[in-house]
Amino acid sequence: MSELPARSSKTGPVFSNTAFQDTFRSLRELVREMEIDFQALTNPLQRCDLGRCRGTCCHDGVYLDPDEVSVLTDLLTEHRSDIEALGATLPETPIVHGEWRDVCSGPKTATRPEPMSQMAENYPAHFPDTACVLLLSDARCALQQFATDRGLDPWFFKPATCWLHPLSIESFDDDRPPLLTLHDRESDPQTFPDYAGFVSRTPCGLPALGNGRPAWEILSPEIARLGEIGGRDLLGEIRATATTI
Repeated sequence: MSELPARSSKTGPVFSNTAFQDTFRSLRELVREMEIDFQALTNPLQRCDLGRCRGTCCHDGVYLDPDEVSVLTDLLTEHRSDIEALGATLPETPIVHGEWRDVCSGPKTATRPEPMSQMAENYPAHFPDTACVLLLSDARCALQQFATDRGLDPWFFKPATCWLHPLSIESFDDDRPPLLTLHDRESDPQTFPDYAGFVSRTPCGLPALGNGRPAWEILSPEIARLGEIGGRDLLGEIRATATTI
């Protein structure tokens, strides 16, 4: 078996739990500066059940930054047979150029036709019947399974957008700092007259009124990871404020 893709050689902190060194360095700066939408993070959620959602959030693949493109291109070339052995069916070009309205444009993971509306419970009618080519038949992520099989952190090869979902770090054009938030149906930025939103319509982003727990508790692994990246005790900051909301 060939070696895993090398880490970035750029100067700066080295993160042992990810292949995406430049991505994490950029995240580090965002996390250091960002404010927290405490109110949004107290909204009730439930952890999604892959057996029921079937990877609904993976239906359109994921847009990638340059570091993720570089690492995943090498990985999917050098370890194609290993990843296909997990059950992934990779096209000739697993990373393609995508465009979605005026919201997203750039490299992303490719998709395949998939009857998601028949497989997933309450699959949103405005979502297409497609799936990321790295979504396995049991709704696991091939990148996560590949890492786990090698004793690496499960998110080692997983793009940041994927493991952060349904959390968002909003950046602004003015002087406001970035904001860690959880979009609901009123604030979902991917809402249009003919498209009823994305993050707020996926099972892990749906409010669980009456039978959920505060979002920051449900998403504590993701929030803790962000804190580690930026050198902040984000969970501690949220706990201290959540008791007053």
